[in-house]
Order: sequence, then C-alpha cells, then structure tokens
Amino acid sequence: MDKFAIPVTAGVAAVGLKTGLIFPNDDIVSITADAVKPYVEQNDIICVTEAVVARSQNRYISCEDLAEDVQRKLNLSPKSTLAVISPIASRNRFALVLKALAMATRGGKVILQFSIPFDEVGNQVMDEEFATTRLRLKKVLKSLQEARENTPQLNVLIREIIAALKLQEIGYNVLSIRKITGKGIADLTVRTPEGKLAVAEVTFENLEKAAQKAMGIKKDVEGAQQALAISVDLGHHKITMVDAETMENPKTYDFSQQLDSYYDPDVIYTNELGNMKFSHPITGMDYRDLYMQMIEEGNAEGEVIFTNNPLKVYDRGYINGICIAAVHERDKLKELFESFGAMVPVTTIKDIGPGPWGVIGSNVSDFEKGVLKLLPGDADDTAESIKDKIKAECGKDVEVLIFGDGAYKDPDTGIFELADPYPAIGVSSGLKSASLRTGTKLKLQVDTLHNQGYSREEIEQILKTKQDKVTSESLGTTPRSVTSIVATLADLVAGSADAGTPIVLVRGFKYSKA
Repeated sequence: MDKFAIPVTAGVAAVGLKTGLIFPNDDIVSITADAVKPYVEQNDIICVTEAVVARSQNRYISCEDLAEDVQRKLNLSPKSTLAVISPIASRNRFALVLKALAMATRGGKVILQFSIPFDEVGNQVMDEEFATTRLRLKKVLKSLQEARENTPQLNVLIREIIAALKLQEIGYNVLSIRKITGKGIADLTVRTPEGKLAVAEVTFENLEKAAQKAMGIKKDVEGAQQALAISVDLGHHKITMVDAETMENPKTYDFSQQLDSYYDPDVIYTNELGNMKFSHPITGMDYRDLYMQMIEEGNAEGEVIFTNNPLKVYDRGYINGICIAAVHERDKLKELFESFGAMVPVTTIKDIGPGPWGVIGSNVSDFEKGVLKLLPGDADDTAESIKDKIKAECGKDVEVLIFGDGAYKDPDTGIFELADPYPAIGVSSGLKSASLRTGTKLKLQVDTLHNQGYSREEIEQILKTKQDKVTSESLGTTPRSVTSIVATLADLVAGSADAGTPIVLVRGFKYSKA
C-alpha cells in the first residue's frame, strides 16, 4: 500500500497496517510511529492491539508464579479447597489460569461453579434445552417431595419425573409429561438418542400392561416410531425400561447415587450426566472435560457443578478460599459472597497476578510450558507516548487507542467475545474526554422533511445548516462510548488469526469532547 487516500465523500474508513514481528523489549512506540508515518493525517486515530503492546513490555507470567501469588493472597495451606466461581469457557483465556489455581491448593481440591447454559460472554457450557428442561423437572420433583407426606398419591407423578430425569441422562430428549405439562396422551413423550419420536408408559411394576398401553397410544400419536414401557421402583431406586413391541433386552438402571442430586432444584451435578458430553457448537470443546484436566494437571482433585446460584459451592464442604473468575460480573459476585458473610478470603482474577488487571484478559502464550501473556501494564501512558512520537516525527495531531476484544455479539454463534475488561485498554489524552456518541437519526430527519414536501436539494441544504432542529421528536441514536466503538472497529479490522495487522488506522471518525 503506497498511500492511504479516501475520497471526500467517504465517511469513516479503517485500514490494517502490517508490521514486522514484535518481541519482548521491542520499542512499540517507535514501531508504531514508523508503521503509520507514510499514511497518517491530521486527526486520525491510531489503534494498536494490546497483544503486541504487552509482548513488547514482556508481560508474561508462569503458572508456577501465579500459583504462588494465589496461595499467598488467599493464605492457602497445603491440601486446601478452593472454590472457583463463574469462569468463562475458553481454552485460550482460562485453562492455564485454572491450572495455576489448582496448583495453589498444593494437592487439595478445586470446586468449579459453571453458569448454565452459557457463560457470561455467550459460550455454550451445556446444551440449553437439556439444562432448561432438567432444572424444571427438578424443581417440580422438589415440590412434589415436599407435598408427598400429606398426599401419597403424588408418588405417581414422582415416578414419572424420575423416569424423565433418567431418560435425559441416557440421551433422550423429554418433550412432554402428560400429568405435569398437560400435553400429549402418553405418560412421557420423548425423542430417542437416534432421533425417533417415542411414547412411554410408566408403571410401578406391571411392565406387560404398560407395554400394551404404550403400543395402543403409539398408533394414535402421529409420527411416533417407538413405544416404551418403564417401571420405577421408588423403594429400591431402580428403573427398568424395555421396547414395548418386542419386550426384549430390558435394561435396569440404579438411581440411588443420583437421588440426592435429583432433589436439588438449583444444580446439575456431574453424577447426573454419566457419559454425556456438551461440545461447544463452534470449537467442539467440552469445557467440563478440559477444566477437569487442567485441575488434575495442577495436582488437585476437581469437582464441577452447573448452577446459576454460585453460593451452592458452600454445600460441597468446607472451603478455604474463593476466587471469582468472571470478567464482567466479578465485583457483583464478590459483593454477593461478602454480603452472605464469607468467612474465608474472597478474591477475583483481577486481583491475582501483576496489576493493573491481574489475569483478566490474559491469553495462552505457551500452553505446554504453562505461560500466560497478560494485558499491558501502562496502556494509557503507552498510548500517550505513541501520540507524542507521531507528532514529533510526522507533525500530525492524532489520538491513540490500545484495543482488546471488540464489544460485538455474533448473531450466528451468540458469542459476545469480550473477554477483556473493556474494548479500549488504554487511550491517549484526547480520547479520555470523548463524550458518548449521540445524535438524531438521519432517517427520521429525512422522512420528516420529505413528508413536509421539501425536495431532495432543499433537504440536503437544511441538513447542512440546522440538522439538530429538523424535528421535535426525541428519537436519537443509541448513546455509545466513542472508545468502545473505535476499539471494536479496530478489532474487527485487525482480526485475531493471521492477518498480521496489529495497527489499525481510523480516519474520518468524528466525536465530541465531554
């Protein structure tokens, strides 16, 4: 690219600039100024990805050093139990942090609480339909258990809920429970692991009678391909299931180990999941398996619970320390634990590791060696130094922004991939005073004037002279942070794979000072 010129009719433009490889202790200020020198113009915004800034600052930490810091800050003795609350599901962002947390227990235990069905940035932790259905079933079961003393007949409903829970565990999708949902004509309507629509009749002991009834119902249910007969022995905690047509090879399942878990309506425990996997739809990763592996590599025992009530970790036994692993909800969650009288140290991932951000926004640098790259240490100062350098060498007044993850939610994946604390990690002085970006919607102004009979030329002239006075309507644009908009734009332009453009030059972005 010999030059970067845009026509006067253009609005905002952004272009990624390539640099050579950047290593620890390189002069990122000079590298950036040299990269933009051929193209920079007055009032451009120069954006630099935090990754190369941090690399030039040699901002790294090993799992061993992080574990020592955690151990010291939480005052953990050998064989301690540490609760880890609401981490994001990411190999790059959290796996090595978790390994270090496990190492800090020195042969102890980590209880990890996962939010479901998604983490705070939209990564799937557990299949949404499975999680939603199961928690609803368990809430109903708990209510039935509490009412059963006065109404023994509720055992009929309890057996069907337990049958549905067990069917879920072995891969069935529960569509309806007639006596509970009021839908369907079978006791249970399910979809088999193979995708077949099936009806099931549930009994206490007479499988043959249940099978006959299920076969009859199958004929009346459009699309039903299979009929099942299920018996539930509440006394011995066993379920037997058989194909109602053949009555061959009945299978019996013992649910005695899961019974206590069934009656907890707020949590899905791993003993309810058997061999089920919940692979992320994009990465294919099962984060329960990955995080258990990390805990084990940290020489600790691990337990994962799935719940949106983080205080449930207290039910798992005595805890020596708590680490809030959420990025954006960390302060709120810390306040929650402290308000409930936590008698042990509570910290967040912002408070472990070097300041100012701890290990928030950290990335894997070397997975095998257990090394993390941290966010830059003085991003505002670095941005100001780059601004001054460009002024000195190019004679141009610009602003500089150090950017991380963009604040963008992908409508296809549902992922809001903002694993950094903010899109803009650091800014130069001029951007610190930028006001929120607001205004009146242009389409509203044009429609208003057009409906009043003005011509195209007249509308253009009016908008040039009195744009803010065209309409009395208060329909404005959504107020947004200028630095978040620019940082997100830069992140989308730069990409995070192999584009090799860590610097993004933004031109024509207009904003006001607060």
